[in-house]
Amino acid sequence: MVESRWFRRAGPGLAAIGALAIVASTTLGAPEPRWEPSPCAGPPRTGDVPRGAWYQLDPVIEGGVRTGQRLEVGAAGLGPARTLTLGSESFAAGPFGGTVLVGTDDGRQSRVSLVDVGAGCAWSLGTTRYVVRRATLAPDGATVFEFRVDRGSRADLGVWRRSLDGRTPAVRVLAPIEAHAGFGPTWLTDFAWSGDGTSLAVQSCGETACRFRVLSLAGEPLRTVADPRVGDIVGLSGHRLVAHGSCRGLPCPLLVIDLEDGSSMILHAVAGQAALARDADGQPVVVHEIGADGTRLRRVDLDGRDLGPLAADPAGRRLVAGPARSGGTAEHAPDALLFGTDGRLSTGGTAAPFLRRLLDGTPVPIGEVP
Repeated sequence: MVESRWFRRAGPGLAAIGALAIVASTTLGAPEPRWEPSPCAGPPRTGDVPRGAWYQLDPVIEGGVRTGQRLEVGAAGLGPARTLTLGSESFAAGPFGGTVLVGTDDGRQSRVSLVDVGAGCAWSLGTTRYVVRRATLAPDGATVFEFRVDRGSRADLGVWRRSLDGRTPAVRVLAPIEAHAGFGPTWLTDFAWSGDGTSLAVQSCGETACRFRVLSLAGEPLRTVADPRVGDIVGLSGHRLVAHGSCRGLPCPLLVIDLEDGSSMILHAVAGQAALARDADGQPVVVHEIGADGTRLRRVDLDGRDLGPLAADPAGRRLVAGPARSGGTAEHAPDALLFGTDGRLSTGGTAAPFLRRLLDGTPVPIGEVP
């Protein structure tokens, strides 16, 4: 759920889709007719199981200025990807059981919608006079978490929780993060769920360094990480957070931070793109590039044990990291990794993106394995 590194350099991006202006896709064959999602029937809901949905969000730059964003969405068996042309203040998150969460702000109010990718319809999840900069769905499929800012001053208003169907009013669950000279102004706030869905990491990033507050849905105390040496998140597993160092680019040290005692360890000093997955036994495994070219891959557990190399893709596709760096992601099994041209899921690349099983390296087309 999330903005790319180059978005952060351009300053904070908010939400503006307008009326969800949608243009024809040119990445998976012939352009399809103009598509406008109709209202979905019944109350808003996500699928009970993943349905192979994916999205890719990229900035539209004109004259050196970001004038909008281009959102591609697709799903297994859907056919050509659908392309949404969004305003410059926009976000997407998910997928969540075949749906993608999309935010919009028209200068007067923010609207959050849930798009059913396969059915081609959307639910409006309501509006607010505050600016909703980011949002995510809880694993229960019934709760929305939103990061809000004041419309006039753009002051941080904290993280709010409300029901997906709007029956429960929004309540603030996390106060605004305090200003800190060591991190500078917050350009990006993002969400990341733990592998078991019981904890939500709220990431607040300055130009390079990030702070984290980990909210437990089970009622455990709030845990924080405020170390200027830590950059953006790779993943969260139990009480351990994996993140890049606070670098301006890659390669960069890859760190694991213990949320209980605050200790940290370097998993690799010169890591490129990285992803957190699970092995056949359900244990967390970090897969990362060695260096910046993506030609070598390494596996390591969260205790720092080297689990050996992983062969790179012969076609040159790169490991797709989290959406904060890649701009998109796809629903897939936790023991699989995503690969795409330049580390992105856009289907307009030189080679189609694919999934790869961590156990045996078996490649599978992205549309065939949810």
